[in-house]
Amino acid sequence: MLSISKDEIKSLVPMADAITSMRKAFSDYSNGDYIVPERMSMQIDDENATVLIMPAYRNKGQYFITKVVTVFQYKIKNRSSLISARVYAFNSSSGEMVATLDGDTITSLRTGAVSGLATMLLAKKDATVAAVFGTGAQAYTQIEAIINSRSIDRVFVYSRDIESAKFFSNYIIDTYSVNAKPGNLCDLSLADIICTATPSTESLFKHEYIKKGVHINAIGSFKPAMREIPSETIIEAKVVVDSLSSSKKEAGDLILAAKETQWSFDNIYSEIGQIASGKVSGRSNDNEITIFKSVGLGIQDLAISELVLDRLNS
Repeated sequence: MLSISKDEIKSLVPMADAITSMRKAFSDYSNGDYIVPERMSMQIDDENATVLIMPAYRNKGQYFITKVVTVFQYKIKNRSSLISARVYAFNSSSGEMVATLDGDTITSLRTGAVSGLATMLLAKKDATVAAVFGTGAQAYTQIEAIINSRSIDRVFVYSRDIESAKFFSNYIIDTYSVNAKPGNLCDLSLADIICTATPSTESLFKHEYIKKGVHINAIGSFKPAMREIPSETIIEAKVVVDSLSSSKKEAGDLILAAKETQWSFDNIYSEIGQIASGKVSGRSNDNEITIFKSVGLGIQDLAISELVLDRLNS
C-alpha cells in the first residue's frame, strides 16, 4: 500500500493541472457520473472542532475514496493549520485499500483549484486586483489558483493578525513577483476578485465596500451558522454553487440570507459544473457581481487522488 506525502502530491499535480481536473470533475458531476453520499459531520470538544467523513466514487472508476478531515475552530498547539485530513483510496474492483494520501494537501489543492475554475468562468477577463481574507493553508492555494487564472498584479491581504497578513503578503511577493500588502476595507473597492477563506460567523465586510463587477470565491463557511458574505451582497449577486443540495444544508452564507431576507435558494443561478460543461453561460456583463459559494465535495478529493495515483503508476 502506498503512503503519499504532501511533497509528492505537490510535485505530481501543479495547480494548473488541478484546475483542469476540477473542470472535468464538475462537468461529470453535472452529468450524474459520480456517486457522492452526504458527508457525515460530528462535533467534538465542545464544538471547537468538526469531523467530516466524505466518500466518493466515479461510475466505472478504478478507485473510490473516503476522506476524514477535522476542521478546528482555533489553532491548536503544534499545528500550523486549522485542518487535519487523510484520504484513503481503495480499488473499486477488489475493495482493497491501495493508498493513503496527505489530506491537508489534497484539501487545500482541490479547494484552491475549484476557485481557480470559478475565477476562469466568472471573473472579468481583465481582472488584475485581488483580495484574500484569511492567511491559513486554504488562503495560500486560493491565491495560487487565481494567479493561474487571471493576470493578477496586486493583492490585498486581510487577517485579524497584522503580522500574519504581513508574512503572507511577503510570501506572495517572493513567490509570484506580485505586489501584495495588508489591506484595509477601503482597499476592497479596488478588488476585481475576492477570496474568503475563514471560519467566520459574521460578515467579513459590508456590501458598500465592494464594487460592481467583482467576483467572489467564498469557501470558508461549511456549517449553517457560519458566514463570510453579507446578505446584501448575496441578494445583488449572481450566485453559483458547487452543489445545490449540499449548499441548502451547509452553506451558512446562503442559509442565513434565506432566513433573514427575501432571498431564496430559487435565486441560485447555477451549479459550477453546468457552466464548466457549457450547458449554462457564466458572467453576462462587466457590472454584475458574481459569487461562487463552495462547501466542498468528495468528488474534488477523488479527482485529485485519481490524478496522483495515475501519475505515480504511469
